[in-house]
Amino acid sequence: MDELKISKRTEPVMFTIRVDRSLVEFYDHLAQETNRSRNEVIAMALEFAKDKIIIEDPEKT
Repeated sequence: MDELKISKRTEPVMFTIRVDRSLVEFYDHLAQETNRSRNEVIAMALEFAKDKIIIEDPEKT
């Protein structure tokens, strides 16, 4: 193997959400502490959360 090609898995997409100011402040602080952009930190949090979310079946409760 002569080359190592590193590419993004998918094409980035922009979208807008509304959240409480305290959540923005939390991610701003986290971004500053980790020397990353707020966008990068939130994307990492979303990536982490996607496999952790459980949808409860109301029929079973």
